[in-house]
Amino acid sequence: MEELLRISELKLNFNTEEGLVEALDGVNLSIKKGFFNGLIGETGCGKSITGLSILKLLDNNAIIEKGEILYNNKNLLGFSEKRMQKEIRGNEIAMIFQDAGSSLNPVFTVQKQLEEAVKMYRKASKKEYREIVIEELKKVSLPDVESLLKKYPHQLSGGMKQRVMIAMMLACKPALLIADEPTTALDVSVQAQFIQVLKNLKERFNMTFLYITHDLAVVNEICDFVSVMYAGRIVEDVSVRELFKNPLHPYTIKLVNSVLTAETRIEDLEEIPGSVPRLINPPKGCRFHPRCDEAMEICQEKIPELIEVNNNHFVACHNRLRGDDFGQ
Repeated sequence: MEELLRISELKLNFNTEEGLVEALDGVNLSIKKGFFNGLIGETGCGKSITGLSILKLLDNNAIIEKGEILYNNKNLLGFSEKRMQKEIRGNEIAMIFQDAGSSLNPVFTVQKQLEEAVKMYRKASKKEYREIVIEELKKVSLPDVESLLKKYPHQLSGGMKQRVMIAMMLACKPALLIADEPTTALDVSVQAQFIQVLKNLKERFNMTFLYITHDLAVVNEICDFVSVMYAGRIVEDVSVRELFKNPLHPYTIKLVNSVLTAETRIEDLEEIPGSVPRLINPPKGCRFHPRCDEAMEICQEKIPELIEVNNNHFVACHNRLRGDDFGQ
């Protein structure tokens, strides 16, 4: 499988009045070309920051201590703001944010906003711009596109806003689309339609996705591979099938066992005690050890490395790395 993008040992801090927030601590992440790559974890684990880091859309108080973000073998962290805007954002890598409503300008029509996005990366006549916009809106299965062009964001439902945002990103023809919790504000039926749109786009255009979510049900539905993040670190990296069949990290096991399925009862659901730690002075060693039933003394002292324990199954856990749980 070909890698489109690889994050290597990314360490990112934020300098705040309360202290140094150690948001990402040695993150390693592989995005495989032509697949749905999932990034999952609880709120506050650093998923959105990881996505924003790829596009260098970070606040001024962000400090990148070390690491690389390699896209087509070019380190994006070495790109200037001007070069990122000209070469990467939009036409190579695009991002859909959680709240589509806040990403659309309320005083402009759908047509105006999409045309402005297209003009940044494609040259055409006024008539051609309109045709391009119509074509992109049809790709995301929006009804009555001609009428939709004249509407303003407040006249659209949440699901329609999200599709308009996807159309805006697709108009720039990106190779990688980052979707950050795109279904959070949608009801279940609209969420299912939205996911189907993304599936169709992948099959039709062989697109690559990084899908950021906290919802394991969505991961199971849409992703091919998934990286599990906890408190700024990747703790497990695996195919989705193996994730549900054989999770290895204690955090991943608890996540999987906390989801209600057709085969489980409510009383069988497992609760994860405690909460994600604040990343100002986070726990030493493995950051999950204060919530872990299997924690050993070494877990409090040494950071476990992300090691391949089975074929394309990576885990960062001192217990698992002893080989007890996978026949070594």
